[in-house]
Amino acid sequence: MRFRPLNRHDAWRALPQTLLMRGVGVTILAACGLAWPDLALTMTVVDCGIIFIMFALVDLGVAAAIRRESGCSARKIGALGILDLGCGVVMIAITVLPIASAVGIVMTWLVASGGGVVLWGASFPRRARASGIIAQFGAGQFLLAFALVVAYPPRTSSLLHAALVYAAAFGAAELTLGLSLRRDKGRRERPAVEILAETPTLSS
Repeated sequence: MRFRPLNRHDAWRALPQTLLMRGVGVTILAACGLAWPDLALTMTVVDCGIIFIMFALVDLGVAAAIRRESGCSARKIGALGILDLGCGVVMIAITVLPIASAVGIVMTWLVASGGGVVLWGASFPRRARASGIIAQFGAGQFLLAFALVVAYPPRTSSLLHAALVYAAAFGAAELTLGLSLRRDKGRRERPAVEILAETPTLSS
């Protein structure tokens, strides 16, 4: 059985669904970890990191598959994969590092990813709803970095709690982005459907 190669239309058709899946999964998992922190706080943070890494590998694979057809689409999807990969690695790393090193890597991640997200959002059309959501999330990264300096966590458990709150917010942002991409795709497809419906057929 032969499968046709993946193209950019397949990638953008599947991306909203994958964003919704990872957003719902991470948000629910983080909420459960915050609701019952005494059961498995560290394991919940690790699980959230693993989910981010798994979906990041999918995004990077899709970006590599469509790179020759559309470099612009490949860069956008690849940037999402790099963002998820970095978030997953940082979340797993803070469970094994001392508190000072963990705070340092989180600070570096927030500042670097904030700048990267702002640049990534600028690559989308200005009128697209996704552009505004991405820009707001990038600005939020800088605010979180400032808040981490002001409210320095005294213990690793406090940092893990903050990581779960961040994971829930990250998942909610990806869920919102997936819904916005879905709406934008529906708006682009609707005029095409209306044109086809108004086109006279040969029998008429």
